Amino acid sequence: MKNFYEATATRSELTIGVRLILIPIGEDIPCEVKINDEVVFNETLSSIKTIAGEVTLIDPISFAVRIQRQHPQAVKLVLAIDDKEIIPKYQHLAQPATDYLDSNDVWTLDIPSFYPWYHTITGQGWIA
Repeated sequence: MKNFYEATATRSELTIGVRLILIPIGEDIPCEVKINDEVVFNETLSSIKTIAGEVTLIDPISFAVRIQRQHPQAVKLVLAIDDKEIIPKYQHLAQPATDYLDSNDVWTLDIPSFYPWYHTITGQGWIA
């Protein structure tokens, strides 16, 4: 039996868009963002920053955001994948379960493969 990708002739090299928006609460917050263990942003966050890129359709996607803040600084996160709102809508699936980073911790979200994961969390069934 073929899986979803084979049955629909989906090519593994296809990509989907990722857009992560970092909204600083306060000024000059050191921030590091990793997507799939690759550092895509490592700067001081002084204004709204949009990180856009592409990931392959069938591969896992992992996000990690680390800030070094001083009270009352924080960073609000907004994440869209393939133009579908993920954070804050599904923030309960992140660790910690928030879209508002106000601690010197690492915020993570791990997605095994986007469309099977998205279909499951939105109640559309399971894709093999």
